[in-house]
Amino acid sequence: MKNLAFALGILLIFGACNPSKQYTKKGTELYLLGNYDDAATYFYNALLANPSNLEAREALKKSGNNVLTSKFSTFGKYVVENRSGDAVRQYLSNKKYYEKIKAVGVDLEWPTMYDEVYSDIKNEYIGKLYEDGLNLMKENKYDVAEKKFTEIGEIEPGYKDASVLRMNSILEPMYQMGVKMLDQENFKEAYRNFDKVYLQDKTYKNVSALREAALGKASVGLGVLPVQNQTRHRDFDNKLYQDIVAGLVKGKSPFLKVVDRSTLERMLQEQQLGMSGLVDPETAAKAGKLIGLKYVLMTAWSEWNMDRNPLAIDSVEAYESFTETVPGPNVGQVNSVTRFKKVKYARHYQMNRVYARVFYQLVSTQTGQIVASDVIALEKKDEFERYFFNGPVSNLYPELPRDNKLPQVSKEWREKFNKANRRIFSSEELSNQLSQSISRSLTDEIRIYVER
Repeated sequence: MKNLAFALGILLIFGACNPSKQYTKKGTELYLLGNYDDAATYFYNALLANPSNLEAREALKKSGNNVLTSKFSTFGKYVVENRSGDAVRQYLSNKKYYEKIKAVGVDLEWPTMYDEVYSDIKNEYIGKLYEDGLNLMKENKYDVAEKKFTEIGEIEPGYKDASVLRMNSILEPMYQMGVKMLDQENFKEAYRNFDKVYLQDKTYKNVSALREAALGKASVGLGVLPVQNQTRHRDFDNKLYQDIVAGLVKGKSPFLKVVDRSTLERMLQEQQLGMSGLVDPETAAKAGKLIGLKYVLMTAWSEWNMDRNPLAIDSVEAYESFTETVPGPNVGQVNSVTRFKKVKYARHYQMNRVYARVFYQLVSTQTGQIVASDVIALEKKDEFERYFFNGPVSNLYPELPRDNKLPQVSKEWREKFNKANRRIFSSEELSNQLSQSISRSLTDEIRIYVER
């Protein structure tokens, strides 16, 4: 008897944990109420959970056929009412439902008598969509035309040249805007529009040639002069110059043509000029104009500070708590009291720091004017602090108790005793980081100006 009860319990648990069976039961309840659509959904989910559920398979075939019949009734209604678009979309919805049910192994009864009706309505409807799309493009209403050709593609992919026309309805507005900007000599905007078209279709009309023409007009030649070292220190100016040139090149601005020191020297020599004379905006602008540059970037390194601090070890006073037993007020009674003793722990501290001040000027060779300038002053610092104590850190306090209350100890103070040791960045490493940060700030500002 106990074995039978146990077996029944197992069956009950199994049934409660069998989603396919639960879905089938719920679907049957809905089917008996005439709710075929929701019933079919439950039977469908039952088969997803257990493809071998024969009861759900048969039930889905019955309820699914009822749903499909209802859907085709709606299709017929749209046909009678001459709602061609709705009829086409309904037929496609019916087809999608049929394929969905078939995917779980149930073949519904497809009413083939509607296929010819759909074919006639579809051909007429997409023919009108196609004609409307062409007329809209003639009226330069490209956004509306695109929707027409997109719908054609959804109904019948490959219909005539609808996909090409859809793409043209997207590309043509950008192409025309590029032509307009080119006529207005707004070469950067012209290039941006032509480039969007080019990335989609390189063969679209003459977009390749117009894109190159706009880029040629919009391009800006920028000569980067060596960094002037106004300090008594060395090397940082060369590193900074390399980072500035690299940052400008890596920015990948299509309009910026960077001319570095070696190329500048060669171009100046061809004009019988030297680099050493380019010390102020006026002379730099004149030389830059002679060699075909639009801007010259002048940078000066004016301040430098480097702090190298070796590892310092200090002895710091603190207080360690301990428990002591003392006689109580009664005979034989012993009490425990907390006392404190002065101890010392070791504080290890190390810090490296570098600071630089840089001033730049972007000079227009056309006017000789300074069109952008700024002072960039930054520092890079790395420090490490760790405490060492020969005893239980949990009993250590930075000060004595007050009013019979234990001192408050911050979490950060205690954590410094458990901090893992690490090597701090050297001054040379911090110098490299500082150079990169300054060059990044400088080149970002230059690119923003050039891109306008």
